[in-house]
Amino acid sequence: MKKKLVLVVAIVLVAVTACVLLVGCAPKNPSDFLDKWFDCNSKYMKAGNIEVGINGNIAYTKTKINDKDIYAYMEIDGDNVINYNGAEIDGKIVWTKKTMTKAEAKEMLKLDTDIENINDIIKEQMEFSSEDFKDFDKNFTKKDGVYVANEGTDLEGVTVKLSSKEMAVTFTEGGTEVTITLGIGYDKITIPKEAKDAAEM
Repeated sequence: MKKKLVLVVAIVLVAVTACVLLVGCAPKNPSDFLDKWFDCNSKYMKAGNIEVGINGNIAYTKTKINDKDIYAYMEIDGDNVINYNGAEIDGKIVWTKKTMTKAEAKEMLKLDTDIENINDIIKEQMEFSSEDFKDFDKNFTKKDGVYVANEGTDLEGVTVKLSSKEMAVTFTEGGTEVTITLGIGYDKITIPKEAKDAAEM
């Protein structure tokens, strides 16, 4: 009986500790989440029919154009940045490949900093940053589990849904409601052999 009680207490302590650790890791606000997201090497972003996944030094994008699937991979390998692009043609994915140096990619993408990894590209390509939410506590009010920007603020009309691993920002652009979802954690990305074997452009 005593051993069983000790075991139950130990299990409860482990569960409580795990909860405390999870709370400690949970972002306090969107700025905190974005800082963690930008620093993370395994993450994703979704907006409409576009999905972007990043794991290590490989990024993956999937979208649809005119009901056709479009795929893109970017890989950093040593001093090279390799882009693989696949398009659905007559029911088959046709691949092309283009290799450039990091310096050439920096110039093409008009980046301010040198490229060391995929994150360096993402940080400069993103249209918003943690600075956009620096006055979050003052500018947002929580309603039914969702943060809503207060009237009269620069972010009026924006809503934010936040958890430890995901943040969804919803806003209206050109009369259309848009939701951008950022998440921490993404499965290993494997570039298809057909893409690797594609002829260099």
